[in-house]
Amino acid sequence: MIQFEDFSFTYTGQHDPALRRVSLDIGEGEYVLVTGPSGGGKSTLCRCLNGLVPHFHGGALSGRVVVDGLDITAHQPREFAARVGMVFQDPENQIIASDVERDIAFGLENLGMPADIIAQRVQESLDMLGIPLLRRAPIDSLSGGEKQKVALAAALAVRPSVLVLDEPTSELDPQSAREFMETVALLHSEGGLTVVLVEHRIERVADYSTRIVVLDGGSVVVDESRRAALQLLLDEPHGVGVPPMVEVARDLRMAGLWSGTTPTEIDEARERFGDIIASGSTERRYERKPTPGPTLIEVQDLHFQYENGRPALQGVTASVRANELLAVMGRNGSGKTTLARHLNGLLKPAHGRVTVKGADTRHASVSSIAGTVGLVFQNPNDHLFADTVEEEIRFTLKHLQIPEDEAGRRVDDVLALLGLEQYRHHYPRGLSGGERQRIALASVVAARPDVLVLDEPTRGLGHELKEELLRFLIGYCDAGRAVVLITHDVETVARHADRVLLLDEGRVVDDGPRRTVLSRSEVFRPEINAIVQGHLRGKKSEAFMTIDDAIEAFI
Repeated sequence: MIQFEDFSFTYTGQHDPALRRVSLDIGEGEYVLVTGPSGGGKSTLCRCLNGLVPHFHGGALSGRVVVDGLDITAHQPREFAARVGMVFQDPENQIIASDVERDIAFGLENLGMPADIIAQRVQESLDMLGIPLLRRAPIDSLSGGEKQKVALAAALAVRPSVLVLDEPTSELDPQSAREFMETVALLHSEGGLTVVLVEHRIERVADYSTRIVVLDGGSVVVDESRRAALQLLLDEPHGVGVPPMVEVARDLRMAGLWSGTTPTEIDEARERFGDIIASGSTERRYERKPTPGPTLIEVQDLHFQYENGRPALQGVTASVRANELLAVMGRNGSGKTTLARHLNGLLKPAHGRVTVKGADTRHASVSSIAGTVGLVFQNPNDHLFADTVEEEIRFTLKHLQIPEDEAGRRVDDVLALLGLEQYRHHYPRGLSGGERQRIALASVVAARPDVLVLDEPTRGLGHELKEELLRFLIGYCDAGRAVVLITHDVETVARHADRVLLLDEGRVVDDGPRRTVLSRSEVFRPEINAIVQGHLRGKKSEAFMTIDDAIEAFI
């Protein structure tokens, strides 16, 4: 179905190849997970599969790529449209129409399908993704996660023989991600669909794949069955974080408490060693317990709705305090991004109040709040307009009148922190999705505001970069500032957040310490917590949230 034969590709204007001598054979009906560090070549590999490389993204190439019998150099992208369904990293790059129904129908209309078939396919795609109520919704009224679902629905409506998914769950809450992955798995198993899935958070998707390919520096460094690949990644990570259950299996084996093959599914792990973990101690040796500082942001009975009349926030009351890393979680469309945009004054309350250091945001300009509250948007393209990465970061510092020598130090520091030194003079919008995400982060982090609000900041980041970012954010809080992390990344929250604010349909449904909130949630339950369910024998489930919890339980 798909053959890469000693294929290399270098984008026009770039010195280093994005792909280096890749040889890969994906058979019909396979389900392949492609992972690796940010900038490793994953998105470029995806663009080869529908001819965007080399016809849209020009450059120098050698070798050969054949997809469903078509050589990508000899056939135009339009010839792949009915064969290869593609969902990009950023859903807004492929949403064309003004409302959901028209967008899903667009590809079908271009393929010349009859109206009755189009109507049927649109409805089926909406149902598969659980979004039938969004059928006539304007695109600009949707959350980032909802736009992701619309892009997925449009790709599935074409009924391709190959489905290519570039970080498809990056903006989906855990339940929506699980439902989507199960839909794809059904299409794969019953319809013979060939699936190529790119994903950093492999704990979400590994158990659906039959094979894992790791790209690092543009080269294939691992190509094995799922179980064998996860075992190899324990010894040589290549910037990839393995699922918690795989790490725990290794540590249990080293402690002599368990032997056998490494589990790759929750049910398998629960059956094999959930009882071992839960029978251990629940005493924590060390856990960061910061003393909350003064309140920096106060939200009181906040209500807001968009012009379409859809309520986004309904009576939200919350606070942001110094020294705290606050995670805001909730399902897609629950109001997380709307709340974030109230924290820096981009949106003004319809009812209720938001105060930043005592100042009511209704009477303050966004620019006056910018020095106190920095917001990193969900879509990095909303930040990027300069000609180089360095200019992008310097713009904010210049606006805040940071002295030139101090600005230079901050630029150097943030480029090093986020692994962006080699891109200092590159055009930001020409880089990968993960790299653009880091640049957007850098442009805000460099200003060092009292409150840093990050909307899905780990999207597109590899494991090592994500861990480096979280270490920085914890230090940021320890320095007397605050971080508001809006995310679906349950494992990151379980390890690093101090407090969790959980939203549902625009309302606060829980607010408290991360262990308490996550252990009470069926949707936002970490993997380790899910494994020990049923084995607790009266112990509180909040004792088991992370890999460290599992290790400490039996050592």
